[in-house]
Amino acid sequence: MEPLFEYGISQEDSRVDARALDLRDGDRLLCISSAGEMPLNLLALFDLKITAVDVLESQNCLTRLKLASVMSLDPDEAASLAGFRKATPEIRRKLFEKARDCLPAADRLFWNGNMAAIELGPINVARFEKYIARFNGLGLMLLGRKHLMKLFEMDTTGDQETYFDRHISTGLLRGIFRLVFHPRIYKTRGISAQGLTHSGERNMAEFFYGKLRDFCCSTLARENYFLQYSFFDEVLFPEALPDYLKAEGMQRIRKNHENLEVRLQSFNEAILQDPGDGFNKLHLSNIGDWMSKEEFAGLLRLISERPASCTKLLFRYIHYNHPIPDELSGRMVPDYELGDKLSKTDRYPFYGLVPVNISLTR
Repeated sequence: MEPLFEYGISQEDSRVDARALDLRDGDRLLCISSAGEMPLNLLALFDLKITAVDVLESQNCLTRLKLASVMSLDPDEAASLAGFRKATPEIRRKLFEKARDCLPAADRLFWNGNMAAIELGPINVARFEKYIARFNGLGLMLLGRKHLMKLFEMDTTGDQETYFDRHISTGLLRGIFRLVFHPRIYKTRGISAQGLTHSGERNMAEFFYGKLRDFCCSTLARENYFLQYSFFDEVLFPEALPDYLKAEGMQRIRKNHENLEVRLQSFNEAILQDPGDGFNKLHLSNIGDWMSKEEFAGLLRLISERPASCTKLLFRYIHYNHPIPDELSGRMVPDYELGDKLSKTDRYPFYGLVPVNISLTR
């Protein structure tokens, strides 16, 4: 049976991406819905108008459920309903009942028909999260929960690096990664095959293991919800919750929730429908990993042909850093130096970042 979603959590650090896009109050952003963290976190941080699109309506339903939880629950309740915090099935059903009235009718039908996902915490039933969760218990058992918990007691990333190198980076851990990211397993169970369009012959286990140290050490572990959830299937410390699940962020979203529009639509279609003044910032996520070289180049050309209102775009990548087509080199200028700098503070540092400045003149 196919999972309801590809992703339960958007694997992007919205704070880093906001800097890459130089987001400011009043900006008009087009982004991917994915699991909802990007549009919701940015709406919690800025007074923006955001259009979030996805070709999978289930991902849009997940985004709107998270928004509904913000509108109707307190931070801990909203985190528990989503699955960031532990809760019983009974508690999650009651929390959903409180949030249900904030959903459109079609979404209420969707979730009523998928109540098992509500009871488990929706982020826990996505393809990627389910796959990783199978190995969390094994990793905790072999490495020792106590060793991993030590990371969260440290006050500097330097201390985390020293501890990681001495106590966590072992041949045993590398062996776990060889199993988790073995191509015969990962390419069929961990992610849709389309998301590996450009993976080629890359050794996925070595790639992800090489990024693990950055994941554990580049930012304070106590403040990194990606890290905590990845190891322990929950966010351990409330201060690490995504910005949209913090009191200040929730207050801003409740004030500006009408500034978020969620559509069943491709990114290309959204660009085509833009009258020219709809968006001035574009967040492409890592859709290039899911597209052919020709398709991604076509998207960039499409963006360049629209009325000149967009000033910046950002795309992420794991497998392939798409070049800017030669004929657009004067109009679209990637800032690789900024991308490299920001990637060093990314709370989910498995992606490359490419901020692109777009000239308003042709």
